[in-house]
Amino acid sequence: MSIYARDLTPEEGRRVKHEIRHGKDPIMLKRCQVILWSAQGSTVQEMAKLTLLSEYHIREVIRTFNQGGVTAIRPKKGGNHTLKFTEEERASVAELAQIPPKVLGYPFNSWSLSKLQQAIDERDILPKGKKMSDEETRLILRERGISYQRTKTWKESNDPDFQGKKQESES
Repeated sequence: MSIYARDLTPEEGRRVKHEIRHGKDPIMLKRCQVILWSAQGSTVQEMAKLTLLSEYHIREVIRTFNQGGVTAIRPKKGGNHTLKFTEEERASVAELAQIPPKVLGYPFNSWSLSKLQQAIDERDILPKGKKMSDEETRLILRERGISYQRTKTWKESNDPDFQGKKQESES
């Protein structure tokens, strides 16, 4: 026994077609294609071959649509993640990122995410046991408008013996 989408209302038909033609979400696009093809009489097996979705998934999309309409098949977005770090911890990370590494004794001119992460760990900016990923660091910097991209310069060297070597070559 095959399952089919119920008859679409004129409004649902417009929404499904609009999503297929102009939608930006590829998941919603596939789901709308399934609903439209099902309403036109395609079987689950035929749609599985066309969409490369599992038959089980197609049946679930059709059941969900039949119960709740087009809004019910919209992908659920994850959200409302609580912040793992307090505003004070985030501000400390941002403050560290604005200090040139050379001032803090590091042998490089600008921060990369991994080097900044290393400095955060070394300076105990976060409480013991709390780790911040590179992605979390990047997001904190981005929300505060801080650039961490490496700048290229030929005026300085990151070689600790640069001054000695420079004086030797000049004499």
